[in-house]
Amino acid sequence: MLPRILHPEELQGFRLSSNDHCRLALLNNTDAGGCTVFLEVHDPCDRVPPHRHQEAVELYFVLRGGVIFHVDDRSITARSGDVVVVPEEALHDLENPGPGRLYLLTVLSKDGGFTNQLKHSIPTPLDAEDLEVLRNL
Repeated sequence: MLPRILHPEELQGFRLSSNDHCRLALLNNTDAGGCTVFLEVHDPCDRVPPHRHQEAVELYFVLRGGVIFHVDDRSITARSGDVVVVPEEALHDLENPGPGRLYLLTVLSKDGGFTNQLKHSIPTPLDAEDLEVLRNL
């Protein structure tokens, strides 16, 4: 298989629900057993509900912005260039305190059906601001 280049304009964003402001763009196509890589875009004041991943570690690379992670009973703040690793089965959520959008590159060590869920959620294109940020990282 040949390597593939994905340009920002080719990325398809999705929202998991109609109440969700976060946009997720899948960067790889995996089966339920592999790791999943995706881009997350959070507007100011977005907060992801608390959740956990069974048998999966989640790694976040902060591309731009600041983020507060709540992991089990701890809170940590990360900024552009930081990497946050959430252990498997840890209860966690994250929030964008603002003032601008938050951009994360996220790796989920085991897909667990997430790719399928994302592909069947609400298509939401990345906008001009998102594309400009991605082009200038």
